[in-house]
Amino acid sequence: MPITTSHSKVVQSVLSCLKQAVAVKRYWLAYSGGIDSHVLLHVLANHKHHFDGVKFTAVHINHALNPRADQWAEQCRKASEELHVPYIDIDVDATPVSGESPEAKAREVRYQAILRLIRKDDCLLTAHHQDDQVETLLLQLMRGSGPKGLAAMPQWTDFGAGHLARPFLQVRREDLHAYAIANRLKWIDDDSNLDTKFDRNFIRHEIVPKLSQRWPSLAQTISRSARYCAEAVEILEESAEHHLQIINPDRLPYLPVEKLVQLSKPQQHNVLRYWINQNQMHTPSSTQLEQIVEQMLSASPDSSPKVSWEGCEIRRYRDQVYILPNLHPVNFEQVISWNVDDVINVEGTGELRAIPSCGVGVARRYITPDNVSIHFRQGGETIQPAGRTQHHALKKLFQEQGVPPWLRERTPLIYVHDQLAAVGEMLISQQFCAAEGEDGYIFQWERAF
Repeated sequence: MPITTSHSKVVQSVLSCLKQAVAVKRYWLAYSGGIDSHVLLHVLANHKHHFDGVKFTAVHINHALNPRADQWAEQCRKASEELHVPYIDIDVDATPVSGESPEAKAREVRYQAILRLIRKDDCLLTAHHQDDQVETLLLQLMRGSGPKGLAAMPQWTDFGAGHLARPFLQVRREDLHAYAIANRLKWIDDDSNLDTKFDRNFIRHEIVPKLSQRWPSLAQTISRSARYCAEAVEILEESAEHHLQIINPDRLPYLPVEKLVQLSKPQQHNVLRYWINQNQMHTPSSTQLEQIVEQMLSASPDSSPKVSWEGCEIRRYRDQVYILPNLHPVNFEQVISWNVDDVINVEGTGELRAIPSCGVGVARRYITPDNVSIHFRQGGETIQPAGRTQHHALKKLFQEQGVPPWLRERTPLIYVHDQLAAVGEMLISQQFCAAEGEDGYIFQWERAF
């Protein structure tokens, strides 16, 4: 077969991209069986000799949304076998709930399934190309995205414990099609890709062709704009990192209000957005971000405002702004018996375990397998902390130690013989303290939030 310009461009884009990799030992190809991923599979199969000691595996996600989904999975398996590339398929439930985007749901479950495969020296390969980049940027523009969204898709990025690479990002769809025809490839045509009720398909079939007629270099121009936005994002993130080093050098799970208010509003937005992303939380919308600034930074010290969205909450206590995962409801009326030899998991609060000790903690002589129980605050509890001579209201002790309200109500109270012996891992009752040289238990609470 004669080597065409398109053929050479497609092959070189893959080889040059993969040669940028550092210490990748396994590539996982996201393989739908469509023309783009099938071309990538074909290129890898014919050029994997360039990568000695590196494993390649095709992974197909069966969304079960099309009546032919199982047939497609079998077609992908056969194609991989013919090209001598190991293959696995994974079944997922991509059924969207009411009000959820089918595209977003399918993408989320697909990436979550693959994410579980990725190890430290692994890299996921996807077949996104330059035309996909155009569609992504236009989609993000319609959603009102900022520079990070308009930066669209990078060629290399972190993905779970490993990496994600897009070798075709500088290649046009027409070049991939020319390669497929020249190599007589057979691929899967998913008729849902023609359904313009989906946003991406509408942009692909209705918008991009008209724009391309007016501006023939549309793909290259928009890709260039995406690169400029990516550079701007780098500068913004460097600025945010600089401010965070000053505001929160110890990387604590909260930020001081007094230092945040010294920043300009755009800097506040930039720092908060970056801080939220650094904590592996979903980025808030512009409205939610504005709520965080307005409610958290201007609140009175005795108020406890909260802004929440998918998977995340921002709260203020005293002069600190905290970031938390969404707190699950807890039955605060429950009383849970606990054999301290076992680790106990209390839903919504976390794991509690008793660690054998000597001369510290609750004396072992007070504890039997059936006399320890876990309670939660009902109000009015008192305790005489170790080293003190008087009982104090638990509410006052929490205030002394600056414990936020949402943590107080979820702190497990450990009772022995129906008497308060310990407060989480914070306080031990003087009455139950182990004497010097005496066996005891200290309590370790691994919070779920």
